[in-house]
Amino acid sequence: MPEKVAKNTQLLDKIVATIGELPTSPAVVSTVMGLTADLNTEVDKLSRVLSGDPALTAKVLRLSNSPFYGRARAVGSLNEAVLILGFYTIRSLVVASSTYSLFGRKTKGKLSSILWDHSLATAMGARIVARRIRHNHVEEAFIIGLLHDIGKLILYQKMTDVYEKIIKEVRSTKRNFVEIEEQQLGFSHGELGSIILTRWNFPEFFVDAVAGHHAPEQTSLFTEDAVPLPHIVFFANEMAKKMGYGFIEDYDVDLLALPQAAMMGLNAAAIEEIQKELETHYTEEKSLFEE
Repeated sequence: MPEKVAKNTQLLDKIVATIGELPTSPAVVSTVMGLTADLNTEVDKLSRVLSGDPALTAKVLRLSNSPFYGRARAVGSLNEAVLILGFYTIRSLVVASSTYSLFGRKTKGKLSSILWDHSLATAMGARIVARRIRHNHVEEAFIIGLLHDIGKLILYQKMTDVYEKIIKEVRSTKRNFVEIEEQQLGFSHGELGSIILTRWNFPEFFVDAVAGHHAPEQTSLFTEDAVPLPHIVFFANEMAKKMGYGFIEDYDVDLLALPQAAMMGLNAAAIEEIQKELETHYTEEKSLFEE
């Protein structure tokens, strides 16, 4: 196996220096993150912030009217939509909407689309798994899943030719992205992603989870959870790739054999049910961000 090259801090710093704010109303994203972190926030206050972004308003209303929430009548007001969805789901929706705008920035073609599909599938899978095991941080699992590969996107946008070669090598050899990145760049997409989230003022546990999503046993901020969030995201990441949401065709992994399956008490039938639920809701949720 080729040796890992020395950490290229100069290249890493150069990339980070070119990264701007999280797109799509960064002020709205920041404000919503703060408001939804406080359960004493008044619904009216959150609704007023959301109403400042017409596109977000439309997405919130559409999601609240989704069959997934089983509403018997149409929801027409932001206040009612916020009450139905809850603060954490609103936060996830706002971050996802902004993240999708980032994926659409300077799009290079199909590879950006593949990366968005994978990120959204991982996020949804993490949310479904977290709900199933009654985890205390369901929407946090969604957001970490959504952002776990943000470093790949930045590398692809800033170093297109170089990263296309890395992707080609991953596809041809089916080796791990991290292994190839560290050999060719001197750092991984997880390391870059954690720096980006720090720059965007995300909480430390988001940063830690993104940094360690390929090695969840090495993360350190989740000791109070019976199933730490990075393990949920790791499982969802593998599941998304197995279901065809990823760069490697016919990705072969035995989900039941992963230690995370036993950690979460998932048998073969449960895993199959989770995959079916993801397939059922994926297209609907994806359409929220593409109209």
